[in-house]
Amino acid sequence: MAISVNGTIPGGRIEVVDATRPDDIQLRFVPDPHCAFMGRFNFRITGARGVACRFRILNAGDTLANRLAGREDVENAFTRTGPVASYDRSTWFRLPSSFDGQVYGFEHTPDFDVCHYAQWAPYSMDRHLDMVARAQLSPRVRVRSIGRSVLGADIDLMTLGEDGAGRRKLWIIAGQHPSETQSGFFLEGFLDRMLDAHDPTARRILDQAVVYVVPTLNPDGLMHGWTRSNALGVNLNREWVSPSAERSPEVLCVRDLMEATGVDFCLDGHADEELRCNFLGGPLEIPSRSARLTGLFTRFEKLWAAASPEYERGHPYPGGAPAEADLRMAWNWIAERFDCLSVLLEQPFKDTSWWQDPVQGWSPERSRRFGETLPTALAGILPHLR
Repeated sequence: MAISVNGTIPGGRIEVVDATRPDDIQLRFVPDPHCAFMGRFNFRITGARGVACRFRILNAGDTLANRLAGREDVENAFTRTGPVASYDRSTWFRLPSSFDGQVYGFEHTPDFDVCHYAQWAPYSMDRHLDMVARAQLSPRVRVRSIGRSVLGADIDLMTLGEDGAGRRKLWIIAGQHPSETQSGFFLEGFLDRMLDAHDPTARRILDQAVVYVVPTLNPDGLMHGWTRSNALGVNLNREWVSPSAERSPEVLCVRDLMEATGVDFCLDGHADEELRCNFLGGPLEIPSRSARLTGLFTRFEKLWAAASPEYERGHPYPGGAPAEADLRMAWNWIAERFDCLSVLLEQPFKDTSWWQDPVQGWSPERSRRFGETLPTALAGILPHLR
């Protein structure tokens, strides 16, 4: 039986250069539309049960041109890691890999006819819709669309709890960069805890606050398997100073609602291909930086580290902190505009430094469990936000 390699699946992304020989399957990363962002892959192979397959992504080195500044002493995205593979699209396991500076390669002999390979476990639009549909069954949740993407997809908002006088406004946004699918699994864990009627921590939070959750800010990218951009090639996490209905409607609708409701706390969910930790960035370099915000950030870090060893303190950001924050980024703009604790959460693609799982690395299961610990940290910081 001839094997077939195909990235034309929901959320799939890869160019098949040559798959005539299973021992030399040649692939290429595909850029996002209208821009140079690339690096995400998600494809499947069929007819390969018991066949020794060797995959080579020929242009992996080209993606390193878009590395963030200050990363010269940090291992790149392809070093000491490998892709994930799955037979059932539920449990994902790691494969060893090689990288010579340009070509990223890995080998695998599938145990079944169909196997999926990805940069990290995909989070499909169907799974997003399932999460939203499941959440709305709770009497604590209201769901509405607050806007549309460039291609017309809904920007969903889940509101947990009831607004009212004196209640804090807590925001969680995710999915600006569609390849960073860790946030979807993280939010599943967070919602499972927050919507548990028997969880006293969730009850305490919703007695004092209302929580606004935007689970997928870039639905077009999620559906089409893009890396960092929307359908116009725009990096949404550089649009927060001046979003527009034409260029970045996804950001505009969220920002407009924040202006209407106010913000006392915000967490912006992302993931990092290179770092080996769960990392928080805080409002430490914004123009209106203050001892109050610095103290809130330090307190929140301690609370989360006490709630879960998966959050490790003491990992300085590569290259050091900037002199001034880039206010085009969501967490910085929100902190400056609302004088609030606004944090960036980066989950790893690889694994953490405190504990390594040799089979899966940082996995959807661990991300979900990590999300379950956020309410504990939120409950601790809530009395101090204002």
